[in-house]
Amino acid sequence: MRSIMKVLIPLIFIAAITGCEWKSGGDSSWSDSASWANFSGVYRGVNGGVLVTDYTTTPGTPATTNSVHRSIGVGNGGSVYNGMSLGNGNVVLGSVTVVAAGYSFSDDGSGLLQGAIAGTSGTVNHGTGIVSINLGTFTLNPGQPIVATYQHVVQGAVGSGGAGPGTSGIVIYSFSVHQQGNKLTITDNNGSVYKGKFGNVSTTGGKVDPAADTGGGGILPNIGAASQSTGPSTVVAQYSAEGVSAAGINITMTGTMQGVLGGAGDSFGNRIMMGTWIENPGRTGDINGQAAPIPVSAQTPVAGP
Repeated sequence: MRSIMKVLIPLIFIAAITGCEWKSGGDSSWSDSASWANFSGVYRGVNGGVLVTDYTTTPGTPATTNSVHRSIGVGNGGSVYNGMSLGNGNVVLGSVTVVAAGYSFSDDGSGLLQGAIAGTSGTVNHGTGIVSINLGTFTLNPGQPIVATYQHVVQGAVGSGGAGPGTSGIVIYSFSVHQQGNKLTITDNNGSVYKGKFGNVSTTGGKVDPAADTGGGGILPNIGAASQSTGPSTVVAQYSAEGVSAAGINITMTGTMQGVLGGAGDSFGNRIMMGTWIENPGRTGDINGQAAPIPVSAQTPVAGP
């Protein structure tokens, strides 16, 4: 594990295989250039239900979006490759990227793969995950890999009945989360504000850039070209926050936020917020929320520690 103190920018520059870990310290903040990698956003209850639920029922889980990076075929000296399988159905519209020997194709969301070079084209069936590409006047040498990156939806689990609120006197359906550096502000749908910060933030996957090596290795973000060679990474952040609820009760929240960085479309997606809601005095409940993905963009590699 790498330990990077105070400066949170390296969260997005992911260490190879062993991962990366950050521990908050003082009042340090992320640079604005790294704001695309944060957890800011509106987190809503699963399937539009209650966000803070009690322990008497099991809340359902949302349909999760998994990111996949895999080989789907190899060249045979020809230019047309039909019937290649992504390996999964229920593919997210617009999420597919196919790369073959430098020729790239992007999903337009309507079943077509747009070739980056004139005369190249392709198709994708989002329901079955079947892909075809046509290189036109170009050919692939035998054995050259055809690689796809995409996202697919996995059906969520149904809860054991309608979960009741895990709060006293109020119901919470959403949190508006604002992150600035390691500082955290959470505002619920009732207008109550809770202040806190992140503790450890850990990541997995990534790629070392030899050109930026200063002994520890330069770390590339797992997006763009890096995600095409290594696939997406998971980011998990511990958080805690305190405030006073709309019912006038002192609140402590603690748990984790996580998301998937990189992959098709270069995004920070599958973002979820989990934790425990603790009232003093009062009830204790589960926090289960989900937020929409945000786009990301590649950054310049930085020297490793």
